[in-house]
Amino acid sequence: MATCPMRGGNSAALASLMSDNPRYAEMFDVNKENANAGVDNNRDYTDDMNALREAAPVHKGSLRELLGVPEIAHSMGPPRDAMTFFSWRACEIGFRENLLFSSEGYNESPGVRTIGPTILSMVGKPHKRLRSAAQPLFKRPKVIDWWNRRWIEETVDALLDRLLDEQATDLNTQLCARLPMATVTRAIGLEGEDVIEFRYQLNRATFGAAKLGPQEAAASRAWVDQTLRDLIAENTRNPGDNLITGLIASEIVDEEDGFKRKLTEDEIFGYCKLAIFAGGGTTWRQLGITIDALMNHRHFWEACAKDRSLVELAVEESLRWRCTDPMMPRLCVEDTDVEGVPVPAGTRVFLCFGAANHDPAVFENPLEYDIFRKKQANMGFGYGPHRCLGIEVARQEMIVAINGLLDRFPNMTLDPAMPKPEYRGLEHRGMTAVTVRLK
Repeated sequence: MATCPMRGGNSAALASLMSDNPRYAEMFDVNKENANAGVDNNRDYTDDMNALREAAPVHKGSLRELLGVPEIAHSMGPPRDAMTFFSWRACEIGFRENLLFSSEGYNESPGVRTIGPTILSMVGKPHKRLRSAAQPLFKRPKVIDWWNRRWIEETVDALLDRLLDEQATDLNTQLCARLPMATVTRAIGLEGEDVIEFRYQLNRATFGAAKLGPQEAAASRAWVDQTLRDLIAENTRNPGDNLITGLIASEIVDEEDGFKRKLTEDEIFGYCKLAIFAGGGTTWRQLGITIDALMNHRHFWEACAKDRSLVELAVEESLRWRCTDPMMPRLCVEDTDVEGVPVPAGTRVFLCFGAANHDPAVFENPLEYDIFRKKQANMGFGYGPHRCLGIEVARQEMIVAINGLLDRFPNMTLDPAMPKPEYRGLEHRGMTAVTVRLK
């Protein structure tokens, strides 16, 4: 089980976090992610998705089927007829009309069900109530004043300072994978080796469970649940300065219905598990994508060095240009029509917003990475009522990390002695490596 949670960062805990634990390489390899099973590791599917969008805004079939990639059996639940939306307009409808294109379809996924009740698989008033309870903990001012000062800045400094004497490194494992995982896991009250152990056991208990025997999966679920129960009990007795204490103090309020209550333990469990998966996965891959983009567009790296306000634009453009998760599923609950195409009730709909972010009807020169392009909303972290709750945490992790690199290694370049990093994967895309010369 986890050791007693520590209050605040300290050098011993951070030194443990910086260890060369082999599970970093095991867990943070884009080619080995469970969601990318069956994907051709030598292929970037961006052009294929864009070609499908150009052919039609809506296609019959799942994204994998349309790309000729084997389906992962039962990953989304029982078999259903499928359709995929590719245009900006079609994806916008799919995201905004959440009562019609329901997120409750996630409840059919065995992996998602193991996480417990979360905002991911809710719609309407239940979703609004549960989301609003935690929303104040993730708003931009709170992230800058609390998440940054409490965890992000300290973790970035520790990760990058250990590289000061190095000439070259792979930032994928030394920075990109460690930072978001450490931030969100430490935010729930864990420190040291418990940070990676929790992520490892949670992965085994949910989306990695299909590869394990039932006893191993059950043991990992028990480890995760007991760790969270211990943390909740500890923070109930002795409130700390962390996310679990914040969730314990939060209330679900509906003034219209005169409804008010505290979060249940299961709801706190769900928030913590979802935060680990979303925060530890998407930001890891997106940070690597952003660094690689800046290394391959040297003039933007140099511009950011001169004007640090551009770092945020560099991050936002990477979310549009190469979003790490280019697709989300929905369940159509009644017969409808999108972009002139009938979508029957019961259809599993895949919103391919990776292609929507390249829609020339919305973005000028959409295939170019350009941090100076006109400011426009993108779907890199979702859209509409289910837009990623932790987007501001993810942004600040990437902004602080890139500023830290600019401070220490302004002359950093891709390492010419190493194979060129490639952008790979399908559902969970990222860089095969982020190998750089630091000086």
